[in-house]
Amino acid sequence: MVFGGIFPRWAWLAMAGDNAVATGAARTTARGIVLAGDRTDSRTSARSHSRTVRLLKTSLPLVGAAIFSIYGLSILKTTGWGSGIAALAIPQILPENLAMQNPHYEGFNKDGGRYWVKAESAQQDLKAMSLIKLNGISGELTDAKKLRTVLTAKRGTFDNKANVLELYDAIDVSGDAGIKARLTRASINTKDIIITSNEPVVVMMEAGTIKANQMTARQKVKEYTFVDDVRTHLNARDAKPEDAAQTPTATASDTMIGQSNAPIDIASNRLDVDDAKKIALFTGTVTAIQDGASLTTPELEVSYEGTATPQSGATAEGAGGKLKRMIAKNPVVMTQANGDSVTAQNADFDPIAKRAVLDGDVIMTQAPDKRATADKAEIDQSTKTIFLTGDVIVTQGQNVLKGQRLTFNQGNSRMQLTSPGASGTGGRVTAHFQQPQNGNARAPKPEAETQQGIAFGATFKTDPGAPVDIDAAKLDVDDAAKQAVFSGDVRAIQGDFVIKAGELTATYSGSAGLTAPGGDAKKQTAAQLSRIKAKTKVLITSKDGQNATGDWADFDTKANMATLGGNVVLTQGKNIVRGTKLVIDMTTGESVIKTEAISQDGRANVSADGTATTSTNPSSRPSAVFYPGDLKPAPDKKKAKDGDGWQAKSAP
Repeated sequence: MVFGGIFPRWAWLAMAGDNAVATGAARTTARGIVLAGDRTDSRTSARSHSRTVRLLKTSLPLVGAAIFSIYGLSILKTTGWGSGIAALAIPQILPENLAMQNPHYEGFNKDGGRYWVKAESAQQDLKAMSLIKLNGISGELTDAKKLRTVLTAKRGTFDNKANVLELYDAIDVSGDAGIKARLTRASINTKDIIITSNEPVVVMMEAGTIKANQMTARQKVKEYTFVDDVRTHLNARDAKPEDAAQTPTATASDTMIGQSNAPIDIASNRLDVDDAKKIALFTGTVTAIQDGASLTTPELEVSYEGTATPQSGATAEGAGGKLKRMIAKNPVVMTQANGDSVTAQNADFDPIAKRAVLDGDVIMTQAPDKRATADKAEIDQSTKTIFLTGDVIVTQGQNVLKGQRLTFNQGNSRMQLTSPGASGTGGRVTAHFQQPQNGNARAPKPEAETQQGIAFGATFKTDPGAPVDIDAAKLDVDDAAKQAVFSGDVRAIQGDFVIKAGELTATYSGSAGLTAPGGDAKKQTAAQLSRIKAKTKVLITSKDGQNATGDWADFDTKANMATLGGNVVLTQGKNIVRGTKLVIDMTTGESVIKTEAISQDGRANVSADGTATTSTNPSSRPSAVFYPGDLKPAPDKKKAKDGDGWQAKSAP
């Protein structure tokens, strides 16, 4: 065939093979070789095996789960859970799941101190792994000197990385340092032993009690700071028996702040205590009150003996602080219980010695109108003395005393005023006394006018209501005896009437002292001169140039009469009249000079104060030498009547 000639033999073999495969039948070649037959069964078997494998992959896990479920159900059934199965919660890690019972934290400081903190329970804060919440806290802080500070609180937190313990609610702090504190909230740096609170605190020490709204206590260096409405109560000091025996009794009304054993209450804006330096500094508006007396100042520094927070094992005698010194800064205002007050720029108190030194613009006032000013004042309560220096001015009403140094003893009511001067030379003291305008009685006719003597016209006339001005080297006042003694070239002036003498003693009513112990200052009246006595080279001068000298003089300010005695010499120009007594009516200006009886030796006279004086005039009658050219004639009868000029006339 054509087709057989065209196609090669291998093509027919291929076609025959393919057909066999397609039909699945075997075929044998001419040489006996069996060609591959039909593969359908093999392929079917393979597909069946694959399906079986896939089925096992799915069924085996399901069967395992089913078996496990059946086993679980059987267990639940045996435990009595019934047919219902409870839902199982997924476990969570929470802070409350990390609670600890009775935890203990302990640490050591580089300086040798240590601390430990215990709690009834604690919880770890997962957000801040170093922060632990504590309940039922107790702890102990020990410094390098082995002094302990013990604390307790209801709850708090401890940062073990920062070594900071925060306490809340019912906080109590105490320990060997003697300090006890009650706080509502506090932060404690356990490493540096620093306690800080921004809530109200109450701190109790041996020396007293401190209340404040904020506090910082640095236990290592023993420094304590209190801020905002600080109230300090310092306990009373125990007075020693020997001190009580040596110290005069002082009433509360005349006791100044810091000079009593009574407790002291101090209010301030801030208080800084340095127990290492033994200093407590009150600042802000400081007000201290003790036994009715008060002190106001912007800054008060208190130094003390012993310790405000006594050391461990201290005896009762050494425990607690004892006030040693108080320094107040400008301005200082002190007020006594009776209303007396003192102001100054600075004040320095020694409570142990009961002394106070006030410096700068010192003003002391006493009701109703007494006032003393000075540059400096020293007050000694133990001796009850007041010492003023500088420009000293004492006023009471219109009366004025001036000098450079004043010493007043409240115990005996004696006062001395002097003016030493900067170079040691003697200065002058002055006094100004305002006399009542209409309280003087009209002087009666001098008794001397009815006796033998020489009467003169109005030469020593003065206004009885005019003030009296006195200057001298020294003034000594005995307020109990109501006497003021001026000494050292004394000069007294009233109007045109001038008196000079070596010594002048003024008797007065009222009070001239700074304080009258035990008396009611409000009932005291200003001093009013009632009598003046002069001695030693007495000289009286009138406005028209007449002079009268004598050994003594006696001035009755109420009657406005003056008596000059001893060796009396009355002069005007060259005109001289001698006698033993000159009686002057200062209201009318008329005067009488006479000579009284003399002693047997013809020379002795008795002065107004009872002392003997020497007279160079042995005669019992006055003597006179007149120079007509030196007499001052009266221009007219009216002036003659008024006593202008020296118009001598004989007494009856």
